[in-house]
Amino acid sequence: MKATRGLGFTLASVAVSLLATLLYGPVTVGAAEAGNPGKALYLQYCSSCHGSGGQGDGVVAGFLTPKPTDITELAKKNGGKFPFVETMQQIDGTQTVRAHGDPTMPVWGESFRQELAATPDRQARVRGKLMLITEYVRSIQAK
Repeated sequence: MKATRGLGFTLASVAVSLLATLLYGPVTVGAAEAGNPGKALYLQYCSSCHGSGGQGDGVVAGFLTPKPTDITELAKKNGGKFPFVETMQQIDGTQTVRAHGDPTMPVWGESFRQELAATPDRQARVRGKLMLITEYVRSIQAK
């Protein structure tokens, strides 16, 4: 794949993901916010691709190649142990995720990394978001 084509695909996928989040995110996030902040953040940042249940069937999944990962199988694929740190690194973009296009800019990783470069209190909030999302993903692992 040519770099320019890859960049166009990445920008298109980001645009579709953002649109889906704007259209569908507020409805689903509102229902989860009160009881589970990790779920609310997951729905806001991840569900448009990975689906509300994490099975790779989000509203934009049909537009993506390769298809989003079924993240309910992460522990199963890792010998039964949930890869907490690696999952956090994939979310924030410090570990390459092929499906997210350019390895230096996963869909939400760019935003998270910019916030990490901010003041210490903002860095703590970002790390908190990452941990909450990762903990929620851990909680939806297939048994």
